[in-house]
Amino acid sequence: MEDKKYMNRALMIAKKASPAPNPQVGAVLVKNGKIIGEGYHAEYGGAHAEIAAINDAEKRGNLVDGATLYVTLEPCSHHGKTPPCIDSIMFSGIVRVVIGCVDQNKLVAGAGIETLVKAGIKVNVGVLGEQCNALYGPFFHYTKTKKPFVTLKAGMTSDGKIALEKGKQVWITGKESLKKVHELRRDNDVVLVGIGTVLADNPRLTCRVKCNKQPVKVIVDSKLKIPLNSKVLADNNVIIATTAGYNKKKFSELRKRGIKFIVTNGSKVNLKSVLMKLPSFGILSVLVEGGNEINTSLLEKKLVDRICFFVAPKKFGKGLDAFNFKIKLKNVVKKKLGNDTFIDARIK
Repeated sequence: MEDKKYMNRALMIAKKASPAPNPQVGAVLVKNGKIIGEGYHAEYGGAHAEIAAINDAEKRGNLVDGATLYVTLEPCSHHGKTPPCIDSIMFSGIVRVVIGCVDQNKLVAGAGIETLVKAGIKVNVGVLGEQCNALYGPFFHYTKTKKPFVTLKAGMTSDGKIALEKGKQVWITGKESLKKVHELRRDNDVVLVGIGTVLADNPRLTCRVKCNKQPVKVIVDSKLKIPLNSKVLADNNVIIATTAGYNKKKFSELRKRGIKFIVTNGSKVNLKSVLMKLPSFGILSVLVEGGNEINTSLLEKKLVDRICFFVAPKKFGKGLDAFNFKIKLKNVVKKKLGNDTFIDARIK
């Protein structure tokens, strides 16, 4: 029980971190039943969580020798932006290390655990393992594929419509589903939409439940049609994906506001190119809230990893489909959200 208690604290601390494309990691040092230091990987290139916890203990005037370290992810054993964390752990006198989950990055992949064990340090792996693995899902996905983890979200009727005929917008799902949408925004680095959604709905695309930071807003806009007074441009936490045929005057104005751009070749934005470039902005998870065109294109190109559908108990008969592509699902989970049905699944 004590191990779970301190690992849960490490998980809470981890979520304060913003080190993307590196993973969020939290660490807690315990000695004689008391927390003597804690830390997290605050930013890319900065001290890792284990080192931050050791430094914190020393600042508090606490001796680390004989302590137990709780860390959400296996300590690194390779040189990157910083030296291997296992070196500091071994030299500090820590006698036991409790690890949430093994790092699936091939540069680590159990090597850190093996080194600690060989050094005579007691190691326990898998405490709150399910929660830790869930936290690192996008990071593990990125290390294997070099692209962000993509979740496609859609609110629809039971006959698969997201709007009435001619694209007329109407509220489909209930307040419980809306709350879940904001939780999805909280849990992803980015909310991605097409320019059609911006022109039709003028959304803010913000997270309106408690969150550590707002998601970046990515707008797919081939011809740079976005109005300068759009709500989504209320701040500069925005990336616009466009093409070389963009409106140069508007481009210049948006750059002055601090808006970032991804420019792809061709007459339409290359969505795969956009996704492959997002990690360079520190983005490892993407929530797509697109319309029919964006959804269909991503599904056709096999760029979607997970779907989250909010299905209301109503039918339009005629209207705009969520997408025009047949998909096969696995690991399907369904639950009620008010009157709606929430479907969470992976793409086969």
